[in-house]
Amino acid sequence: MPTLSAIASDEKRCVLYIKHMVCSRGIRVVRRELESIGLRVLEVRLGAAIVAGPAEQLEWECIRQALATAGFALLESPAQALVDRVKLAVPGLLRRSDTLRHREFIPALAREMSLASRDLHAAFAQLPGHESLISYITGQRLAYAQELLATSRLDIGHIARQLGYGSLAHFSGQFRRFAQCSPSAFRQQLGEDTALLLAPNDASHGAIDAKPA
Repeated sequence: MPTLSAIASDEKRCVLYIKHMVCSRGIRVVRRELESIGLRVLEVRLGAAIVAGPAEQLEWECIRQALATAGFALLESPAQALVDRVKLAVPGLLRRSDTLRHREFIPALAREMSLASRDLHAAFAQLPGHESLISYITGQRLAYAQELLATSRLDIGHIARQLGYGSLAHFSGQFRRFAQCSPSAFRQQLGEDTALLLAPNDASHGAIDAKPA
């Protein structure tokens, strides 16, 4: 997710907030760099540039690199900064010793960040990519499920309860959509892969131990 402020208007424009623009020369250089990567630049002023096109269709990494080469940097928007804080907080909440049920998770996250739940939802909604707060948390929860399946001997029902699922069926259904297989199949495949890595190579051992006739 791009670390910048990108605001699409009805005219399909994006405002890029840019650091280190302090003079008219900087304005000219920024315009040149943005145009060099194929953007249609509508306006450049100290600290910002307006380019044509919807935010979700822009090549953010290309923009970032072009400006960095010229000594500029894209500034984070308040929404992006809040999203970054959320992404730091979510793993810790998932790993709490006291299980948080799904309906409790976002209120607990909001309390930890001293914000209202609606502020967290709004921050995700403002950024390109269309990933919601709920979908982000679900993805992180299921990635943690993969970690537990790989590194612990907890049974699948216990993992589901630890992650706040009210039923094994709900957990298994979400996991299948996320990982394209069931939790048991995921764990079984990990075991088979580990066994292959640890199994001795009989052919190579035979070659090493063989003596000439």
